[in-house]
Amino acid sequence: MNNTVTILCSGFGLGFYVPGLLMERKFTVLGIQAEIEVFESLMPDSKKKRTDDSRKAYQQSFAVALTSQKIPSDIRSSLDPAAVERLFRQWKQEQRQHFIVLSGHWVHVMDRYREIAGMPVYADLLYIDADLSPSWKNLRKLNPGYAEGYREVSMYDPAAREILYSIDAEPAEPLPAAARNGRLVVHGGGWGIGTFREKFDALESAGYELDIAAYSVQEIGQAVRGRRYYMNDPQWRTWKRDDSGRYTFPPFAEVTGTGAGSFPPCRNYQDGMYGVIRQASAVISKPGGGALIDSLASGTPLVLLDPFGPHEKINSDLWVELGYGIRYGDWAGSGYDYDELRKLSDNLRSARGQYPDYTSSYAELLSAAEGRR
Repeated sequence: MNNTVTILCSGFGLGFYVPGLLMERKFTVLGIQAEIEVFESLMPDSKKKRTDDSRKAYQQSFAVALTSQKIPSDIRSSLDPAAVERLFRQWKQEQRQHFIVLSGHWVHVMDRYREIAGMPVYADLLYIDADLSPSWKNLRKLNPGYAEGYREVSMYDPAAREILYSIDAEPAEPLPAAARNGRLVVHGGGWGIGTFREKFDALESAGYELDIAAYSVQEIGQAVRGRRYYMNDPQWRTWKRDDSGRYTFPPFAEVTGTGAGSFPPCRNYQDGMYGVIRQASAVISKPGGGALIDSLASGTPLVLLDPFGPHEKINSDLWVELGYGIRYGDWAGSGYDYDELRKLSDNLRSARGQYPDYTSSYAELLSAAEGRR
């Protein structure tokens, strides 16, 4: 049997994509073959374009983004049947049995594969957020018993105020507050949504210099002293493999109002925005699952903006209760006090190594299961 671990990601936000890349690389370090699939690669071009159009609409209006979560949908209508069949043929030929599912969209595909695989299929349903994100909630509406036959794994237990698993982003120790550059990273997640663009002036008036994620050249205004912009290659898409056939971190560069001359490949997570985050004193962003992973791995506290839906509200509550983040309004009320950020940073550094790495735990279970066969 094939022991390759297949990690099923989604390009709907980098929080359901980047953790898969991090796990793939960690599995490789542990001597386990792993391969990523991205849900959008199973969609026809017309549906991919619709995804791009949604991204632009959500960037322009946070209200539109929030409303979209309330509209029921069945993602199965977006699948290209021929692409799904090709994937099934590959999995059957290679006898794929072990899966990690990061998005509820994939469960429709997994259910069909289990029916035709002709062998046992084992899958973890890994919840990146502290509550079910929209893909899982939509799935639950269509099939309340969707988890039957799978192993559900939550990274967080908000009721107990606990982190159950982390995802390892780098081996290096988080920098202490005194060794950081005093700057603030301001971003809107992988899709550039939320209220972060409204905060630049107030943060700079409080004396902070900003590292800002831009999502188009048009967002970069006149040069402001101490302000830097960074951007992922706007032509890059999560569902496109590189020339070697691998999925990659987004090409990344610091940019100016004239754009970037080039976006070099981001071969390691530290080469992208995460490398900027790990040196900063805090990140100002909505409380997405990816932001929580970055915060815990880098030891960088979160200043929490308005959440993108109920699941992110629970993310925000958890981070505040653990002492790893502070709500933007509360921090503004303190006069944007730097000491508040230092305390949160110290809390995160003290937590280093406290939470088991999910990939390592999975590898141990896989090894134990193979030993029993």
